[in-house]
Amino acid sequence: MDRRRIRVLLVEDEEIHRVVARAVLRAAGVEADEAENGAEAVRRVRERVGGAGAGAYDLILTDKQMPIMDGHEATRQIRAMGVTTTIVAVSSDSLPSDVQAFIAAGADDFTPKPLTKEKLSHILSKFGLA
Repeated sequence: MDRRRIRVLLVEDEEIHRVVARAVLRAAGVEADEAENGAEAVRRVRERVGGAGAGAYDLILTDKQMPIMDGHEATRQIRAMGVTTTIVAVSSDSLPSDVQAFIAAGADDFTPKPLTKEKLSHILSKFGLA
């Protein structure tokens, strides 16, 4: 079976959430880069977009509340670069207003924490990455 490699950027400031998400992604055979805040995520995306495009991410999973730059602002800045990569917010803040704020910032979808195998599978299927 020749599966396409999926490249994910995981944007999460809390180590425990990165450990959980890393395990879920690895179990799904997904390669992930990590950023600990929104500013780092924007920098990583900018570096990849600036290249030949071959290194671009297939999916960005981002938290909301992070130091330096939150997920909303990072999403806005990534979209302002013209990046169309699927962005899914993964956050503990899951009130309808929280979800709407992420969508308004440019996210494609939202899933509440923690990231699980089932949630990742749904995201990958929904956006044609599975």
